[in-house]
Amino acid sequence: MRLLTSKLNGLVLFILFSLLSVSQSAGQTAALIENENFKVDAQAAIDSLYNQNQEGARLILEPWIESHPDHPLWTLWDGMELWWTVLNDLHNTEHDEEFFNVMKKADYEASKLLRRHRDHPDALIIRATANGYTARHYSNREEWLTAANIGRKAYQAYSRLMEVVPGLADNTFAEGMKRYYAAYIPENYPVVRAVSWFLPDGDREEGLKQLEIASQEGVFARPEATYFLGNIHLNYESNYKKALGHFHELVNQYPKNTFYSRLYTRTLNHLKRYREVIEFAEAILEKSANLPEKDRNILEEEIHYWLGLAEYQMGNLDEARDSFKRSYDIGKQLPNPGGRPLQALSAYQAGRTSERMNNSEEAAQYYQKVLEQGNNDEAKRMARQRIEVLN
Repeated sequence: MRLLTSKLNGLVLFILFSLLSVSQSAGQTAALIENENFKVDAQAAIDSLYNQNQEGARLILEPWIESHPDHPLWTLWDGMELWWTVLNDLHNTEHDEEFFNVMKKADYEASKLLRRHRDHPDALIIRATANGYTARHYSNREEWLTAANIGRKAYQAYSRLMEVVPGLADNTFAEGMKRYYAAYIPENYPVVRAVSWFLPDGDREEGLKQLEIASQEGVFARPEATYFLGNIHLNYESNYKKALGHFHELVNQYPKNTFYSRLYTRTLNHLKRYREVIEFAEAILEKSANLPEKDRNILEEEIHYWLGLAEYQMGNLDEARDSFKRSYDIGKQLPNPGGRPLQALSAYQAGRTSERMNNSEEAAQYYQKVLEQGNNDEAKRMARQRIEVLN
């Protein structure tokens, strides 16, 4: 699921960022992109949004919203704010309908603007972005064909945008995403391969080169390019050292964004840098006391799991068991506990650690909890094996 999740995000924030650097004039609907003051404010608002400060971002944009209340960009911004709520906890489906409806509305408003003003770049940007987000989230829900069909609409809007306004400053991000995923997806997803005819020719190496350029030289696309380089190297290329560098940059730039902190901790674990995992996890957990309860629980469920793995590898079994138990207990309080992968993983690791500490009864109890989960067949298989051994 995580692989296709990233497929179309290049048509998400790049396109919004591109909105800030295009030049056009089109009738009655204001082209905010022509205003240098808006460019400065929009970049600041984007940084605030990335740093989990939605109120601060809105405050920056408020004068523009008041002076241009009918611009369809604001509906898209509503969807972007909601996206961070969705992304923060993908195992919670309660925001899905609202998210899809907001992005559908943004696409509709953009289509109305295109009917009045053909090739209005703002409308092309909004349409590509709204459909890109929608496609990405349908892939999160493993509705692959729906994601691919909606993604086609995003790609068509983006392709037209490139014809209408060539030479955008951050084009290397979109080109990199297109090149990489157009090669990767058909190779790894047979169900998508059947409808991949709408994708351009891909080149994984060239895609990575373009993303590197965007991460270094892009103005508005830099954070998204940095994220996707980290995501690609972590999940697809298994180049954990490169992934860590990109996530470290994001953690430093957006310290309040717990999504990036979780990715950074995970990557440290892949690199087996367990002391650093422990140090970073403990620092993050200390800061999490200031978060709203729900956000704190989402963060701590994952951080305690990675902390437990690091403690286990360091031979600190008491601490490891406590961390795994903590991760499991916190996850039980979150939405959809039966469908949360970390519930199965933390329960299995709690059982494994208890067994190593010669507490077979407790180990069996946690292995049984694994079997009660609604996902993670591999964890269930291992838990059944350990139960058989214990019996």
